[in-house]
Amino acid sequence: MDYPMRSDLRAGNKFSDFELPDHTGELRKLSQLLRGFPAVLTFSRGYFCPKDRRQLTNYVIHLQPEFRVNYCKMITVSVDDKMNTNEVRDALGADWPFLMDPDRKLLHELEMVDTTDLAHGEIYIPYTFTLDRDRTIYKIYNGWWFVGRPTVEEIRMDLRALMSQRDDWLYPGSGKANVSTAGVP
Repeated sequence: MDYPMRSDLRAGNKFSDFELPDHTGELRKLSQLLRGFPAVLTFSRGYFCPKDRRQLTNYVIHLQPEFRVNYCKMITVSVDDKMNTNEVRDALGADWPFLMDPDRKLLHELEMVDTTDLAHGEIYIPYTFTLDRDRTIYKIYNGWWFVGRPTVEEIRMDLRALMSQRDDWLYPGSGKANVSTAGVP
């Protein structure tokens, strides 16, 4: 599938190990945030976008409690400044890292520039990536239309697929697959 972004950002390739300040101002590398676990990496249009707020609200309500116990990570990136980043994060009740790119350096590096919004300038095209623990891109969702953004269930399925590849996915010594066989003869 052809997406308007840097050509190496494709399923099976590694996402660059970029570094941006988080909502507290601390510089954070993508690999540092993953800490060896899969992640959902969302690029947000910004504080003003009702579609972004709806997407992230769904994640706060349904996924945030699960992320606390399943080791996977959620990361959001936008061009918002520190004040707007924290206002959005606080209004949502989100507890995951929001990374800030107000200088738009990463935006241009990744070639994800949405130039259609004249009121807000250059912003991210609303992509969401599911990444494996080593930053390998598993899936890419183009959220230009809201229905193109991943649902809570799609994220669960992506993360289950990634986690099930781990050597420690099964209970030690069980020797049995951890897959439901209900209804299978």
